[in-house]
Amino acid sequence: MLGEFCLWFISRGRGVIDTKQGRQEIRAGQACLYRPGEWHRHRPVPRIGWFNMWVNFNGELPHRWLREDSFQLDGNLAVINNRELFENQFRHLVESIHASGTRNSLTFSWQAIGLLAHFLRDTAAADKPKPARFDDPIVNTAMDYIWSHSHNQIGVPDVARHTGTNRRTLERRFKAATGTTLLNEIQRCRTSRAALLLRETSAPLKYVIGRAGFAGYQQQRQTFHKHFGLSPESYRARRRNG
Repeated sequence: MLGEFCLWFISRGRGVIDTKQGRQEIRAGQACLYRPGEWHRHRPVPRIGWFNMWVNFNGELPHRWLREDSFQLDGNLAVINNRELFENQFRHLVESIHASGTRNSLTFSWQAIGLLAHFLRDTAAADKPKPARFDDPIVNTAMDYIWSHSHNQIGVPDVARHTGTNRRTLERRFKAATGTTLLNEIQRCRTSRAALLLRETSAPLKYVIGRAGFAGYQQQRQTFHKHFGLSPESYRARRRNG
């Protein structure tokens, strides 16, 4: 466990990381964020190895983000888009720190914030599919709330409160615009997020359940059967086998 934040990037090779969510495979082009006091362990695959870079940082700003739940992360792993840019920026920061020590700490801080922003953007893109758009602005507000918050334990009353509309009116307008119910849309969003995590990561099922917003395995299993006719395990195996 570290006393500060650590952003870690693997540019070549592969390995595994262990956290409270379980074991995950990590490959070249992925980055991981460890938060203060978070237990973790990682190692490369024998005979393959890896090349990795890391930087530790601390201070009031990242701790405030953590208190405000700005990270919204559980597994802390992201596939980096524009990998070449991220790697070059990371390498430049690490080499500059080695060369200058703490003499340019303010400059290093801004560089680290840029890397963190890149990481958080790609983490959000990995597990937050975009909602459809409709002519009714109230329906769009409801859609935005569902697709931004359904990784938490929200329900139809929460959506209604957010839109400032009573539940019956919102459900009527939502069904008229989308052809489905608010509850079905919440479950569709969670299923879409879980399916993407199952396809694109090796995250343990327990992590996928929590990150997608399901209350437990049974709920996710039932929803998956409804949408895909498969259990989550079968869905992952079938997609990986082509």
